Amino acid sequence: MRICILTHTFPRHKKDFAAPFMDGVASGIVEAGNEVFVLTPLTPGFKRKKTDQKYKIITYKYVFPDSLHRLGYSQTLSNDMELKTVMWLLSPLMYFFGTIALIRLIKKEKIDVVNAHWILPNGFIAGVAKIFTGVKVVSTLPGSDVYMAQKNFFFGFLAKFATLMSDWVTSNSPQLLDDLAEVNTKDGSGQKRLKKKFSPIIYGVDPKKFRPTTKMREIIRKKLNVPDNDLIVLGVGRLVAKKGFEYLIKAVPAVLKANKNVTFVVIGEGDQRQELEDLAKRLGVDNKFRFPGWVNYDKLVHYYNVSDVFILPSIRDEEGNLDDQSVSVVEAMACNKPIVTADFPGYRIVVKEGANGFLVEVKDYKQIERALIKLITSKQLRNSMGKKSRDLILEKFSWKMIGEQYTLLFKKTCIPERYYSKEISKIDV
Repeated sequence: MRICILTHTFPRHKKDFAAPFMDGVASGIVEAGNEVFVLTPLTPGFKRKKTDQKYKIITYKYVFPDSLHRLGYSQTLSNDMELKTVMWLLSPLMYFFGTIALIRLIKKEKIDVVNAHWILPNGFIAGVAKIFTGVKVVSTLPGSDVYMAQKNFFFGFLAKFATLMSDWVTSNSPQLLDDLAEVNTKDGSGQKRLKKKFSPIIYGVDPKKFRPTTKMREIIRKKLNVPDNDLIVLGVGRLVAKKGFEYLIKAVPAVLKANKNVTFVVIGEGDQRQELEDLAKRLGVDNKFRFPGWVNYDKLVHYYNVSDVFILPSIRDEEGNLDDQSVSVVEAMACNKPIVTADFPGYRIVVKEGANGFLVEVKDYKQIERALIKLITSKQLRNSMGKKSRDLILEKFSWKMIGEQYTLLFKKTCIPERYYSKEISKIDV
């Protein structure tokens, strides 16, 4: 099949931390036997060669000069909550020129299915293109797109149109699918019918790239200034409210009472960084925290491997924005790490309570304390849970397997129901 992956955020180069999972999606769908075309807007710093991967990359412009291409790439929202003022001016241009670019690509390359990642803006763009081309559309929800639809009437209208025009809708989080259903039918009527075209498919991981290794272990420990005897608890994600890192910080004083030889490393940047550093200082644990900012994505595997425990205490923030099923969790799992994360539906897919980690109640730092203390005081538990984490990745969550799930869904979308097999009709995560 000939698949167009439509996105507004894509790794600009091989070391980029911006949506690296989109490269995984494209690669996995190629591995499943499809021809893939990635359509994405131009952005400053985009250095990917259009021929350096198994799929084709096509960029489009929506504004002049080129330096104003600023939508996506974690630049659209402040603290993942509010749309920046300039984005109100740029968004209509992206919608318009993105639609034109997609229609041209569909006709030129005879595309069978458009897989639109982020229902806003891309599900809407694909929906308009469908009117003119008849191409099938599968929309995928990473998160902030649904949040914007919930908070703003205009974006809610666009999301409803995108959902209506989508032949199928997927997400890495069942909760986000429920949220989208509420956007479309706030009184509850019609949700059952709508959800018949919803399926959870997570963002996966390349277990060949993210794997256990001791390479660079001592170099990174020295770079982070971690004492020789300290264990490392690692978190990875943008420093915004929905990642919940403040609850990790609140848990640390009690954890250090149980074992003072622990250093906490939080990789990422964001609007909340100063707030988090100030909180650590007020609690008297700032000397046990390291905030190295972003690291090159191709080096991230070594940071996972230098750690002993991985944590991502995700929350639904005060504005209603949800963080569920972050790709950093499956990357850490692929590196043999035990996981502590929030008890959200998406995380339940990959973290099996008591087997490869612990699911904690949202915003409950006391539960975080207990989970971390169990892990830092038992090397045997860390090792057994870490092994189970990688086993789960190899069994279910490699990009190749995710690509096969998407391919089954594309076939179900394109082939009349009376023809597709029982295998295709069941998308199993």
